[in-house]
Amino acid sequence: MEAGKFLNLSGRRIGRLSVLYPTEKRDRKGSVFWHCRCDCGKETDISEDGLIHGNYRSCGCLKTEMQQNIKNRLHRIDGTCVEWLEKRKHRSDNTSGFRGVYPRGGRYRVIIGFKKKRFYLGTYDTFEKAVKARLDAEALIHDGFVKAYYAWQEQGSVEPFVYEVEKADGQLRIRTNIQEINHSGDK
Repeated sequence: MEAGKFLNLSGRRIGRLSVLYPTEKRDRKGSVFWHCRCDCGKETDISEDGLIHGNYRSCGCLKTEMQQNIKNRLHRIDGTCVEWLEKRKHRSDNTSGFRGVYPRGGRYRVIIGFKKKRFYLGTYDTFEKAVKARLDAEALIHDGFVKAYYAWQEQGSVEPFVYEVEKADGQLRIRTNIQEINHSGDK
């Protein structure tokens, strides 16, 4: 496309946006900004590149709606998201290769977090032992929490859901009001 030329997007619908007319504004690459009206009534200027490549489908109201809907689909108990625990993923900023395992002078320190608390699980000579300790703690705490939450929901109890982790005598202990749950960490 030659300099000064642009696609005529006038009258097109892109997502919730009705493209009205080109403006005099250009982005750093020379792309034309188009004046658009969103279905919500707000008007905004969006670059041709942003419209063509699908980066914009609304004035921003769609993103806001989607973020609000996420809250309605997630189950949070005491600041803990059930779905997050069910679908844990490897973090991209992890330096050791496994979540909660940190290299320290040729050994591996292991921690786990739950309900805004961090629990130190120990320091291990090998990466494999550290990962096993972390996986055992996840089974006990995270998987146990999810299992207890669904059991509590199934019971339809009017009692509030209780699932607390404590560390006593070097051991993690679970305190809950759900009786059918195996708290040893076995699956």
